[in-house]
Amino acid sequence: MLLSICHGMYAFAQEPLKIRGKVMDSLSKAPLAGVTIIGKYDYAVSNEMGEFSLQIKNSEMVKVSHIGYASTQVQLSQKDTTTWNILLRPSNTVLDEVTVRGKTEQREAQEMATVSVEIDEEFLHANRENSLMQTLRKIPGVSTMTIGSGQSKPTIRGLGFNRVSVVQNGIKHEAQQWGSDHGLEIDQYGLEDIRIVKGPASLMYGSDAIAGVVDILPPKVPEMNSFSGEVNLLGETNNDLLAISAGVQSRKEKWYYRARLTYRDYADFKVPTKRINYENYIFELHENNLRNTAGQEANGSFSIGFIGENFKSETFVSNVNATNGFFPNAHGLEVRLSRIDYDASSRDVDLPFHKVNHFKITHNTTAYLGDHTFQFDLGFQNNQREEQSEPVPHGYMPTPPDSRERIFTKTPTRPMYGIYIRRWAATPYL
Repeated sequence: MLLSICHGMYAFAQEPLKIRGKVMDSLSKAPLAGVTIIGKYDYAVSNEMGEFSLQIKNSEMVKVSHIGYASTQVQLSQKDTTTWNILLRPSNTVLDEVTVRGKTEQREAQEMATVSVEIDEEFLHANRENSLMQTLRKIPGVSTMTIGSGQSKPTIRGLGFNRVSVVQNGIKHEAQQWGSDHGLEIDQYGLEDIRIVKGPASLMYGSDAIAGVVDILPPKVPEMNSFSGEVNLLGETNNDLLAISAGVQSRKEKWYYRARLTYRDYADFKVPTKRINYENYIFELHENNLRNTAGQEANGSFSIGFIGENFKSETFVSNVNATNGFFPNAHGLEVRLSRIDYDASSRDVDLPFHKVNHFKITHNTTAYLGDHTFQFDLGFQNNQREEQSEPVPHGYMPTPPDSRERIFTKTPTRPMYGIYIRRWAATPYL
């Protein structure tokens, strides 16, 4: 009987008991609300009067904490049935002075010497036309000189030719930019970001950039363990253009690649007239077609890249091949005794025409060393262009043996490279 009574008293002593208390400021003795009291089996938060209730077993060490006060530990016991008063000592944390400075985008644009326009992939998709520069001519201050129906070259603020520089992947695009009938051999499909630079800061790109720069930035690195592709179809009614471009890209962990093939075929341009007066000659147009302005274009590109912990490297190879017809009366006067039937088909390319092939290799490496970023850009390119025209004797001169009129070959004799060092807090590629 006595053993049962003792066992019951021991079990009763182990049952949780709710005790009450109050938390106050140690200096002002004002009650503190929102104080956290954490026990071994229970926790509580003080109300507006600083009061709380907590269940404990026998005797427990509880932690009392509050923002702006030093945390403390208090031993609470079931033996004391009175209300517990806990005093917290204020704890002051002195922070150093923080200065926040900022400028609006409008003020930054006014203070910057560089006038630049960023063009993203969405703009390129929504405004895509027959060539890259025809797509970009919707940018204020940018216009184009159209060479036939398949090529065009940039004009910025009314200046063109050797006064506008085109840069792709950090390397200047060395085409035959000095001639009015030389276009820009760049495949516009697959481009994601382009920056148009105008103003004095364009001289940072060299003496050929007095008017401005068309800076074609490298595409973004694919996501890790990803594979994606796209097919673009384009059609136009003015010259019955049919174009297709297919691209794929993939990345494992560190290695990635991209590939793209593009083909375009277009017929003669249609104009809103049936005859043209040129140098007092009247030229009749068949079905409003500006004859012999058709052409074809076949492009291919491939790149492979590697991403390490503190560097990124990519090698890009591309080839652009195009054949464009010239309107016979824009390339001298049409030969009167010619046997060529320019109106036989709207898609054939007869004399005169030109062929151009642009081969390019670029290599870009970016390395991160502490707060410094090193960029190494290397490139090689070859531009081969020839013009074919119907051979015509001049005076007593013999008739030329073939139709080749001009040949242009451009391969930069000096190596094309660039090394850029910038200091910033950069995050390496993932």
